[in-house]
Formats: sequence, C-alpha cells, structure tokens
Amino acid sequence: MPPSDIAYQYDDGLRGYVPDEREREEFLATNPVQAFTAPTSGAGKRALLWGYTLALDPGAYSERQVVGDCVSHGSRGARDITRAVSLLVKGEPFAWHKRTATEPTYGARGHGGEGMSPARASRFERDTGFCPREDLGVVDLSKYDGHLGARWGREGGVPKPVQDLCNRNKVGVITQVRSVEAARDALFNGYGIHSGQMAAWSSSPNSKNIHSRRSPGWAHDMATVGMDFTRTFWPFDVFFIANSWGRWNTPVPDWPDDYPPQPGGMIVTSAEDWEVCIGDCWVYSDVDGFPPRELPDLGSIGRI
Repeated sequence: MPPSDIAYQYDDGLRGYVPDEREREEFLATNPVQAFTAPTSGAGKRALLWGYTLALDPGAYSERQVVGDCVSHGSRGARDITRAVSLLVKGEPFAWHKRTATEPTYGARGHGGEGMSPARASRFERDTGFCPREDLGVVDLSKYDGHLGARWGREGGVPKPVQDLCNRNKVGVITQVRSVEAARDALFNGYGIHSGQMAAWSSSPNSKNIHSRRSPGWAHDMATVGMDFTRTFWPFDVFFIANSWGRWNTPVPDWPDDYPPQPGGMIVTSAEDWEVCIGDCWVYSDVDGFPPRELPDLGSIGRI
C-alpha cells in the first residue's frame, strides 16, 4: 500500500487514536507520578532525539503503518528513543534489537475494531511489557505485520506465550505531559513522548519552512522525537514529529547542517501548532523517576 493510501484513510475518518477518559483516569490512578515535572529545563535549548535512535538503527523510521495501529507505532517511537538514550549515555549492557515490535501493544487494545487508547497502550507496556522486533519462536515479529496485531485484538488479546515474552522488558514509568513546556523539558532530559490527537498537518512545507496544521484533523497518534527552542535556525520554537506512514510528505527543504537527517515522513511544526497534542500526551522513562542525563553531543546543546 502506498504511503498516500493510509493518509487518505485517515482523511476519510479512520480512527487510529481512540480517546478514552475512563481508561486514562484508571491508568493514572495506578501511577506514582500523575504528571511529568522536569528535573532540568529545556528553555532555549534543543534535543534532536531521533538522532540517537538513528545512530543505533539507521532504518528505525522505515516501517509503514497498514492498519489503524498508530498508537502502537507512536508508543514504540517514544519507548525506543528512551532506550537509545539510555544505551548511548549509560552504556547499559543489554542488546539493542534495532527497534521494538508494535504488534503486542495493538493486540491488547481490548476490542476487534480499529484504533486504540494511548492509556491502554501505556498500561500494557508498563504492566505486561514489550518485545524486540525479532523471531521469538512462538511468534515471528522480525518484520512488521499490522494485521497480526489486528487479529489478536479480534481474537481476545495477545496470546499468553507472547505476553510471557513481553514480561522480560517493561517500561518503568509512563505519565502524562500536560503542557508545551513539560514536553520540551521531557525531550531535553532524554525521554521520548507520544500523543493522540484530532489534528492534521500539511504534506508540503510552507514559506516558514515547516509543515502547518490543516483541516480536517486525523484521529492519529505519533511520537514527538525532538525540539529546537534555540530560535537560531527557525525564528520560533519547533517540534519534530515522527509519523508512521513512510514517505507520505515532502521534507522541509532548508535543513540545518548539524542536524541528524530527516526521517521519511517527519513533520516539522511550530510549538504553537504542536500544542494541540497536549491532552493525551505521554512520556516514557526506563527508570523510577526522571533524572537529568549528561549526553554525548549528537547535534544537541546542553544536556541533549
């Protein structure tokens, strides 16, 4: 399926993101941390976190969504950024499996239709876990198969042997991001975020060298993988969103020389336009809490 096809499906009303206030409140009720607060401010800084993932896996953003499983792609994007930062900063002695799988998360959505609540994805990844993208024996997850996760949802959930394998890897803390400043600071401190929202962006950059918001909106979830609040290249604050549709859009033509490359399908947006992502926005940490991290320089200023 060409990348444009999934974009047209979202324009036509495909629901990949399903807001669910009850699930959100129930998940937060079990959290020791209700909302993200930053140990270190990212004001006036930048954090180009997709560069850390690309440093470990040059094909990290190559998978193209084929069903309404965007929440599992968005949460994987956040999860793998946090993992990549941990590996490159702390040199943790576990293997990097290039990327983690989306299918178990989507298979746990709790119904047979399309779409998922981000809070439900968060609960599964915290309490049950996630798997690497590889052949696990009981199931082959070495290549993306959105129809597999869709089928698991229709058939009652993720099979127990797959859940048992997911139990080996869990996200430590997942909590809400409730402001643009908190999102900025989460990224600056090395933590990936994703969000579900009813918002769409243009496939072509505008005269300001960004992708602008447009109507109608998508019921869509995406990972936010970086920010630049230095105002040295763009004269305003920007966020960078990793979409899951492949090369569906036109990259911004003017790109800083010291940035990591633009992944296919990346959305470059102003912080003002990005604010619509607040509401069902989640930050992923691999530890109990959110300590600041001193990072090597991969096109970043300050800690990141």
